Amino acid sequence: MLDRRVFLATAGATLIAAPTASLGQTTPNKRLRIVVVANRYHEADGLTVALCNQMAHSTSLSFPHDVVWPRTFPPDPNLSSKPRCLIDVKKQPSDTDPSASMEIWCIDDIANVKGDSGAKVAAMKTITDFGPAPDGVIAFGTGGYPGDVSYDGCATIGGTIFMHDASNGAPGSWSWPGYMDTLVPSKIAGSFFSSVAADQKMLDAISLEMIKPKNNPAKVLELLIAPDAVAVCSVNEPPPYCDADKNSIAIAQQKGATNITSVETTHGVIRSMWDAPFMYVTAIPNRVCKFDEEARGIYAQEFPSSHNAGIALKYVIPSFVSAIAQ
Repeated sequence: MLDRRVFLATAGATLIAAPTASLGQTTPNKRLRIVVVANRYHEADGLTVALCNQMAHSTSLSFPHDVVWPRTFPPDPNLSSKPRCLIDVKKQPSDTDPSASMEIWCIDDIANVKGDSGAKVAAMKTITDFGPAPDGVIAFGTGGYPGDVSYDGCATIGGTIFMHDASNGAPGSWSWPGYMDTLVPSKIAGSFFSSVAADQKMLDAISLEMIKPKNNPAKVLELLIAPDAVAVCSVNEPPPYCDADKNSIAIAQQKGATNITSVETTHGVIRSMWDAPFMYVTAIPNRVCKFDEEARGIYAQEFPSSHNAGIALKYVIPSFVSAIAQ
């Protein structure tokens, strides 16, 4: 059994070699490379707790190894080239060998980007250089949920991104040429999202491990996942952010988005980095335009929300691996 002293003693250890096979190589023993990229350090802390806590351990996942956590912010340059931890993933608990290695990264661990999307892209080159091209990419972070009904404390998962430049092309703004103002689907099949949404046993297990946030919690804490779910990403936002977010949502709806479950800038920036099967995992601490009232700087709101999304990822990741291994 892994006790706290042994767990923390692994911090700073030399990481094992990353897998070297590419997606095109289909050897039976190939271990897929999955990168999970969180935006802010406090989001990644909630995720890491959910994955590392022994009471919440999944039999489909190894205990975290090559652990470099807790991490400081601003980042320590001696640690910035390393993920927080590695976790081996089995498609089924009874499998003899893992099918994938999941790397937990955080942009704040790599560089102090000060919210700049272009700087985030530059920072994520560290993740690219760590191993071969990822076989799967997961964007993790906190975001708002549109509408008046509270989903605070819930988690949402989807695959489609809609990115809008809220600055309208102001000098120095970042963009993803050819993909702005359009629905960008994931390369993972929609059946993956549908099958998870239909797995009531899994959804119930996720809900049982979720923690209620302090302010305006949802009536039912749950994972919201659907094949038509869309994350709206309003990049280069000038204040007031509420107006920019509402405008981006309206444009996404005009372009065909009917099920917006996340409004979070960095999901789309992460999506732009790699052409691989993708999903976003959004922790919901607040409603859109209610960040100041419900979430800003409130540990008891931000932490449980990030933790709950981490719990959702813990349960869903074996199915994600199975879907991209086909």
